[in-house]
Amino acid sequence: MMTIWNAVTSLGDSAITVPGAFVLAIWLALNGAWKQAARWLFYFCCAMLLVVISKLLFMGWDIRPPFINFTGISGHTASAAAVYLSAAFLFGRERSPHLPLVLLGIATALVLTVGASRLLLHLHSESEVIAGLMTGAIAAWAFCRSYDVAPGRLSAKWAPAILIAALLLGTGGKPAPTHDLLQEIAMKLSGREQAFIRTEPL
Repeated sequence: MMTIWNAVTSLGDSAITVPGAFVLAIWLALNGAWKQAARWLFYFCCAMLLVVISKLLFMGWDIRPPFINFTGISGHTASAAAVYLSAAFLFGRERSPHLPLVLLGIATALVLTVGASRLLLHLHSESEVIAGLMTGAIAAWAFCRSYDVAPGRLSAKWAPAILIAALLLGTGGKPAPTHDLLQEIAMKLSGREQAFIRTEPL
């Protein structure tokens, strides 16, 4: 059962979601929606910056909200929410009347499942997953709300280029070493020999 949840949680790993974010931007740019591509990257990067800052504050200085088990926003959940909800919006736009709702429902279920996997694998607390959901969903909402291209389908003729980009940007299924990297950065910034770690049980 844990193998299944490990597979699910990998869908929120930055080894998949970060290339996915750039693939969405490339797709928009190739369709002439340069402004929208820049906006998407801006909102996605803002969400990921919040995740990084929240983790560095804890790892380096033990700064966190009081009275809750919190060591930083769940990056898996935040990036999954931002990428998959935005992708559902783009892929369903201006197609059959019911497709956007169907895709949004699928994306929402996927994001919630990724969040649940972080809890079931004892990698995050409830507060961290909820914060991740809110961070990613707000980024996706801001992007979708700012999308001002004239109605019309985004061309699918760039699908081969998108696929190649995804393969080139991916890491062959290996998790990105973001946690270890953030620990090293936190120690250098704070001057500590060891980063703060979670002490409360999940």
